Amino acid sequence: MARVYSPPVVYATWGWGMGLVGEVDRILVQFRPVFSRRAAFGWFVIVVWAFMLRLEAFGVTSIVRCFGLAPTEYYNLLHFFHSASFSVCVLCCKWNEIVKQSTQSVVIGGLRLFLVDGIKAGKAGRKMPGVKLLHQESSNNTKAEHIMGHYWGAVSSVVVAGLHYLALPLRFQIQDGLKRSPSEAASLIDKMASLVIETLGTAAGLVVGDAYFSSTGFILALRAADLHYVGRMRSNVVAYEPAKPRTGPPRRGRPAKYGRRIKLRELFEQPKIFQPARVDLYGELRHVRYYCADLLWHGLWLRFVLSIYADGRRRILVSSNRRLTPEDILYAYGLRFKIEVSFKVFVQILCGFCYHFWLKAMVKRQRGDGDQYLHRAGEEFREQVFRKIEAYERFVNISAIGLGILQMLAIRFPKQVWECFPLWLRTYPKHACPSENVVRLTLQQELHRISLETNRGLLIENILATKHTADADADHPMRLVAGAPSG
Repeated sequence: MARVYSPPVVYATWGWGMGLVGEVDRILVQFRPVFSRRAAFGWFVIVVWAFMLRLEAFGVTSIVRCFGLAPTEYYNLLHFFHSASFSVCVLCCKWNEIVKQSTQSVVIGGLRLFLVDGIKAGKAGRKMPGVKLLHQESSNNTKAEHIMGHYWGAVSSVVVAGLHYLALPLRFQIQDGLKRSPSEAASLIDKMASLVIETLGTAAGLVVGDAYFSSTGFILALRAADLHYVGRMRSNVVAYEPAKPRTGPPRRGRPAKYGRRIKLRELFEQPKIFQPARVDLYGELRHVRYYCADLLWHGLWLRFVLSIYADGRRRILVSSNRRLTPEDILYAYGLRFKIEVSFKVFVQILCGFCYHFWLKAMVKRQRGDGDQYLHRAGEEFREQVFRKIEAYERFVNISAIGLGILQMLAIRFPKQVWECFPLWLRTYPKHACPSENVVRLTLQQELHRISLETNRGLLIENILATKHTADADADHPMRLVAGAPSG
């Protein structure tokens, strides 16, 4: 008969010797209201820990191997990712609340700073919904120009980490590959705007994006939700001065809406209008020359900032908040690269996209196929497809929560992490904030040390005690002391 785990013991200080492991318990226990079943919450805790600790990237199989679970638990894990006991939307809303309460966000002009971007995950599965031919625009010659895979939209919060900043992931969503009908007209930009509004809610914020998201529809959607936008514009952008008021006797006809037409890139040929400044960019003060102007663009009053960097690079930035100073706009966009760093850690350290969930009822997709249309499919098949997409998003977002927990530990307890770090590093970071991989290795060491002492009432220990193990006497490198097998 399987044993049930008791409520977790919450430790208030580091004096209990629980350290980083106890802090992870305090974070994970806050997710309990998200799940309608205790068993689903238990699997959630196991999956988060496995994503933070596992040594290989084989999807659900790596979770089973990480804790030495019995092969039969593999099917329970598959059921967890497809379970009806929780929703990825509610899960990420709760995660957003935890991030807001537990971290210090970067604030510019009284607005919390958020980053948006898209990332393409290669998938060769021929029975995976949403997989389509994707084009990769990159100067990296190791990347193929076209791949089959999923397109993910991501929203991150920029948080203070000592003397530098981190992009802490809040939500991932598959935004391409499926069409409910041929007339479906929602673009990737529209879907990203909906994702941002759904994730951030009514909280006022400043969203930073690349040139791809600098469109009228995206800015208008954000403004309707009391959000502002800062981003880069393409070099061929054209804006207008305000129309001059009419003078003299009344004349027939509609008054002019726009004034003089301005090709912004031509302003770079007028060096006298640029003024010098020192702005914190990419972690250090840099000399920049800029020109600022408030102009009309597709009926929107926007603030444009043209910048020339010391190495000669030129950029045109835009802000929907005209109260921000040019230095604030340059600084905000300079933090956009943090989401790229977060993607790199997510892919290479946590292997967050290594999911493999097939749909047996689906016809095999061929390489080069585009969008998958569902308007002629039966209702049962459409439900199976959306259930599978939900499983993909659960896998990726739970992995993102694991990454966020590692980042939160690095931000809040850098001294304790370095004191417990079990390995040697030739060079330590100047900002003293440990990386996600350093925290991950430290957690492995701490969890092993605590498990060898005595039963300390850890949440993960109590949950693993209810699961079947492969072999109680086997020497597993990351096996916790979870008691005898339950069956």
